[in-house]
Amino acid sequence: MEACDVKLKRIVASMDLSSYSETTFLHALTLAKALGGELILLNVINSRGLEQIERLGAQGFGISKDQYIDTIQKERTEEFNKVYLPRAEGVPCRAMFRVGLPWEQIIKALKEEKADLLVMGTKGRGNLAGALFGSTADKVFRHAPCPVVSVRGPEHCRLPE
Repeated sequence: MEACDVKLKRIVASMDLSSYSETTFLHALTLAKALGGELILLNVINSRGLEQIERLGAQGFGISKDQYIDTIQKERTEEFNKVYLPRAEGVPCRAMFRVGLPWEQIIKALKEEKADLLVMGTKGRGNLAGALFGSTADKVFRHAPCPVVSVRGPEHCRLPE
């Protein structure tokens, strides 16, 4: 059997700022610290629904798709800067934002960043689209170019004793 050179130095945490983001961040940060790696916090602004924003703008509602994306990215940047980045002491850490279908943008970011490991939350959408087409997590698991650590929700987090 050939030896496999496993290096887990570039860790991406996919965070949608849902209730799963805190546990995802804590797992990714713990791994990055233990492995002496870099941590990239990835957030994808979902492109679904942007067409409706464009239509509203065209109807005179005073908002464009670009304005919406800029506003959302600024809000999320503030949250990452306030809530997550300061807690990454001793670990090189940065935030990255993408726009598009979440699963596609996660895969693209993993490839572009040459990620060694992805940490992401699993959250069933529980709607018809999720049942018919699969969740973001399912698609990422099937297409990721690196190992994926699946983090369950905060209700499964071990509390300090």
